[in-house]
Amino acid sequence: MLLETAAPRVEEPRSSLSKALALLVVVAERSQKGVSLSSAAMRTGLHVATAHRLLTALVDENFLNFDPYTKRYFLGLMPYEIVNRAGPDLEFLQLRKTLRPFLDIAQQTIGGIINLSVPSQGESLCIAVIEGRAQILVSTLKVGARRPLGVGAASLALLAAHPAGARAAIIGREAERYLKYGRLTAAIATEACERFPIDGYVVNEALIIPDIGALAIPVFKDGALVCAVSVTNTISYLHPDARAGLAETLRRAVVDAGFQAEAA
Repeated sequence: MLLETAAPRVEEPRSSLSKALALLVVVAERSQKGVSLSSAAMRTGLHVATAHRLLTALVDENFLNFDPYTKRYFLGLMPYEIVNRAGPDLEFLQLRKTLRPFLDIAQQTIGGIINLSVPSQGESLCIAVIEGRAQILVSTLKVGARRPLGVGAASLALLAAHPAGARAAIIGREAERYLKYGRLTAAIATEACERFPIDGYVVNEALIIPDIGALAIPVFKDGALVCAVSVTNTISYLHPDARAGLAETLRRAVVDAGFQAEAA
């Protein structure tokens, strides 16, 4: 019997920026002891001459420091300066760290893909995507993705948690942008938000991907809205009879992590 063999993998060309960022990550992971030129080149798959040129550029821009005595590279001041300039967004890292273990358990229980999004600069910012062994292999969000409030289940939950007047103003402001996201309209966003006090969760069925939907709940801390958690799965899995149970699993994870699933 003949065995099928996979086609040889063709490596995509890498830009200088991509190569430099790879080097930066390698040094960051080992910054306490530093990284030699040869080790950095080997770990990133770069020619030594290319690695040396890019490392030198990173040193010149203060992203890295080079110790001429040990011949090793360490993180420079600039990465810390960038983090410092992020301001309030740094709180998102701690939020993700706190919630992640409990959301991992929830994902193992209900399957699908769990997303964690926070309100940021008038939008929704995705800070975690938990896939586990999800049966579906699609996700409309990646970490770092921003969406108008109301676009996607987690973002919709953030919107629904606003007072009615503020919510209407946001929907009016974003109505034109909604039209770029699947079948979403201002009317659909409004209707979903109006059901939130009744159901205790929101459902987004206006996704671009056929037969895929998502359910989400907002998350509070000391009465203040801090984030929203969603689960994405097939429409059949998100059957109306199953939604209350899915929402309850998400609420339990949130409460176990020390947050509230409703405003005080």
